[in-house]
Amino acid sequence: MLKFSDTMCFKLGAASRTLQKYYNNRYAEYGVTVAQSFILFALTEDNGQNIKSLAEKLILDSSAVTGFIDRLEKEGFVRRVVDPNDRRSFLIYLTDKGKRTAQAIDPITKEVNDLLRMGMDPAMNAMWDKYLDNMEGYLK
Repeated sequence: MLKFSDTMCFKLGAASRTLQKYYNNRYAEYGVTVAQSFILFALTEDNGQNIKSLAEKLILDSSAVTGFIDRLEKEGFVRRVVDPNDRRSFLIYLTDKGKRTAQAIDPITKEVNDLLRMGMDPAMNAMWDKYLDNMEGYLK
């Protein structure tokens, strides 16, 4: 029988939890979690998205994104504006605080990304990128 701790699922999950804990500790002084940071970064790239669009980009359920948006809005990082093309929908925008926070945590994100890639040569980096980008397709 395969030992559970030797499975790829367990190892990826453990690595993910380690990264989340590390990022959350580093981001704590800015008042955001790593999951919330993904929303800030997505809005930095394309401000004024609806929940559905954000959920697709982040590969999350809309309900999860709504929860993150609720907390980010409560803390003043984002604001909701009624979509002029669909009054049933809202567009999410970064506030000035959200923009400043995204800029402040960006160097942390780059630093950790560089640390994770440091031990790999370019071919191994490319292999990992391809594997992780295509993981969803492997599991269909």
